[in-house]
Amino acid sequence: MAKNNSNTYHRFYVLGLSSMLVAVFTSVMIPHLNPQLLKTSVLEDVTHAPFDGTVYPIKAVPDWVNLPSEKWEAHFSALSEAELMDLPYYDPAMLSTNPDNLEWGNSEHNKIRNAKITYSVPYMGNYLLDGKEYAGSHLAVDLKVPIGTPVYAIANGVVTKSVEQNSGFGYHIVVQHNNVPGLNDPNANTQMFSSYSHMSAVLVDDGETVTKGQQIGLSGNTGTATTPHLHFQIDNSAAPWHPYWPFTWSEANDAGLDFFSAVNAGLGADRAKQTTVNPMMYVQKYLDSDNVSNTYIDTNSANFEGLSAGSYVDDITKTTSAEPEEVTEVEEVTEVEEVTELEPEEIVKAEPEEVSDVLTEPTEETIIKAPPVLTPQISVNGKLFTAESNSFEINLIDQYGDTFRDAFVGEGLVTSVNGFVRISTPLLTYRNFDGKTSYTGTFSIKSTGRDRLKLELNGETYYSDWFKVEKVKYPNPFKDLSDSYKYYDAILYLNDNGIVRGYSNGTFRPTATVTRVEALKLILEGIKASLNKGDLPFSDVDLNEWYGDYVYTAYDKGIVNGYPDGSFKPSNTVNKPEFYKILFNGMGVDINPNVDSVPFDDVNIDDWYAPYVVYAYELGIIDKNVTILNPTAGMTRGEVAYAIYRLITLND
Repeated sequence: MAKNNSNTYHRFYVLGLSSMLVAVFTSVMIPHLNPQLLKTSVLEDVTHAPFDGTVYPIKAVPDWVNLPSEKWEAHFSALSEAELMDLPYYDPAMLSTNPDNLEWGNSEHNKIRNAKITYSVPYMGNYLLDGKEYAGSHLAVDLKVPIGTPVYAIANGVVTKSVEQNSGFGYHIVVQHNNVPGLNDPNANTQMFSSYSHMSAVLVDDGETVTKGQQIGLSGNTGTATTPHLHFQIDNSAAPWHPYWPFTWSEANDAGLDFFSAVNAGLGADRAKQTTVNPMMYVQKYLDSDNVSNTYIDTNSANFEGLSAGSYVDDITKTTSAEPEEVTEVEEVTEVEEVTELEPEEIVKAEPEEVSDVLTEPTEETIIKAPPVLTPQISVNGKLFTAESNSFEINLIDQYGDTFRDAFVGEGLVTSVNGFVRISTPLLTYRNFDGKTSYTGTFSIKSTGRDRLKLELNGETYYSDWFKVEKVKYPNPFKDLSDSYKYYDAILYLNDNGIVRGYSNGTFRPTATVTRVEALKLILEGIKASLNKGDLPFSDVDLNEWYGDYVYTAYDKGIVNGYPDGSFKPSNTVNKPEFYKILFNGMGVDINPNVDSVPFDDVNIDDWYAPYVVYAYELGIIDKNVTILNPTAGMTRGEVAYAIYRLITLND
C-alpha cells in the first residue's frame, strides 16, 4: 500500500510540472524577439473601482493526494465537491520541504504534498522540482489545475490584453490595476499587471473593467503547454511588456545554456526581480476572500452563449464559521454499559500447535516496504567514435535493488561534463519513463576527448562512467590524398558514406576544379535525392549523358536555372558564388537576402551573391581567416567535399 501511495504522489507531483516548461520556453522567448507584438497598452485614463483587497486567482483545486486515479486528468466540472479543496496557502517553507521526509497517512504531511503538487513551480524557482524560491529565474507561479477551473481577477482593474492564440502563452489575459499598494509598501499608489496564461476560455474583452473576484476565464493548456495549468504572474510598471520574461534566446545561447539550464542558473534573475513581484505573496498579503463571485461560467455547457452562465455548485469551498447558537449541544451520556470481566476459567489458552504458524518467517506479501527511493543509473558505451550514432540508458533503481517503471519524479537535465557531446533531448520527465523500466536517449559528438554524462535531478547530480570519444579512422583508398591535407577528414567521410568517389586510377584529385554538373551530382548525392527523368529546356544538355538525370532533378526542384540564352553550360567550371547558391538551394537552406556587412575585401555588399558567401562564412564552410574570396575562381573537389561535409555534420 505504501508503494502505491508513493507512486501516486510521484505521478501527481510530476504532472504538475511536466510540459509546463515547454510552454514557458516557447511563449516567453518569442515576446523578447518581437516585443512590439506583445507590448500591453497602459491605460492611464481608464478608471475602475478603487483597490479594496485581493482574492486568489483560483478558488478550488483537487485534493490531489486522495483523488481517484481515473480523475487525474478530468475536467474541473467532472469533479465532485468532496474531491475539491480550498487553494492551499502559498508557503515557501512548505514548498521547499523534502518529500522524502513526509510520512504517508499523516494529514499535515498530505497538506504539504497537495501544496507542492499545486504550486509546481514557485516564484523565482527552477525546474529541479525542489520547491525553492530564488533558486532560478522563473518569475511566475505555475498552478496545476484541471482544464475548466474557474479563473478570477485578483483585484479591481481593467483588461489591457485578452488574446486567443494557439501558440506561446495561448489564451491569456492581462489586467492592469491602478493605484494599488506595493508588496513591501502598503501606502504606495502604484500600478500592477496581473496575467493569466494557457487558459481554455477568456470571458472578458480588451478595455473591459473587471471587479475583484469576477470570473474572467477558464484554465486550460492552450498555447505550447501540454499539461493543464495556470501561469500566474504579476508585473510592475517597470516591465516593458506583459507578461514579461527576463532573458532572450541570444542571451541564453551566449551563456552556453539551453532554456531549462538558463532558468536553473538564474539567468536574468536580477531583471526578473526588478520587473515582477511574487504573485501569490501579493495576493495573500491583501487577501479578502469574501468577495469572490459565486457564478461559475462553463463554456462547455449547453447554455453558454457569449458570457451566459452555466450552472455549478455555489461556493463549493467556502467555509462559514458557525454562530454560537448554531452549535448543537451534545447530549450527556447518562448510561455506561458495564464491562463484564471474564472468569479465569473462561479464558481459553491456545495449544502450542495452534500458534506454531505465527513463529514462521513472514511471507513476502506480508512485508510492507517503505516508499521506493529511486536512484538513476546512467550507462554509456566505454568507447565512442565521432561518426557513430551514440546512445545512453537511464535505469531507476530503488533501495531494494529493484527497477521501477513510471516512477520518475521531477524534471531531469542531462548534459555532458566536458562538452564533447550534445544530448539530443536534454530534458527528462516522467513521460520518458511512462510504462517503461528504462529510458534510452541519444547524443552526437562535438569533438574528441574524454567525457561523461551527468543527470541533474531534484537537487542531486548523478554521473555515468567516463568514456572516450575518438575520431573515426576511415580507410584512405586515394594515393594522392595525404592525411595532412586540409580537407582530408571530409573527403574520407563522404567517400565512406558513398557521396564522393575517386577515379579508376586510385586518385581523388582534391585540387582539381569542379564543373557545374559535377557539383550538382555531389550535392544531390549529399542530400540523398531521388533522381527523376524528364524534358529540359536547355539546348546544350544531352539527357542521355551521365549527368542528364542530375540536371533534370535539380531543375525540377528549383535548385538551378539556365542562362538567358537557353543554355546550361554543363561543362563550365562552377565558381564559388554559383556553387554556394546551388548548395544552399539544394539543401533547402533559407538565406537572409539582407546583408549588413561582408568579411571579404573583394566582395561588395550589393553583389547578388553576397548573402550566399556571407552565410557560408558564418557556417564555417569558408575559412574564417579568409579575407580575399576571389569569387570568380573555380571550386576545387576538396573545397566542394568540405562544404557538403560541413552542412551534413553541422549539428554534430
